[in-house]
Amino acid sequence: MTRRISLSLPDDVAEYVQRSPGRTSAFIADVLRRKMRADGLRVRWAEHGYAVTDESVERARRRLAEHPPISDEQHDRNMRWLRQFGDAGA
Repeated sequence: MTRRISLSLPDDVAEYVQRSPGRTSAFIADVLRRKMRADGLRVRWAEHGYAVTDESVERARRRLAEHPPISDEQHDRNMRWLRQFGDAGA
């Protein structure tokens, strides 16, 4: 089931969405589903005593930016490893 809603977006965000391939609604739905999964992971981590804040995520991003990017081959190996956990691990 789907529901029609209207959104107002800042110009730069709207331009980015419009440049994306495919339908705008599918693009927005994908982004929101990713956010829902991330929020769910934060809840699950908190249940195990790990508090993930926006600040800690930004700190981790800065640390990762100091390292060279991984190769496509390493990325593929990482993704194969993650798939063993299914959606629950994504």
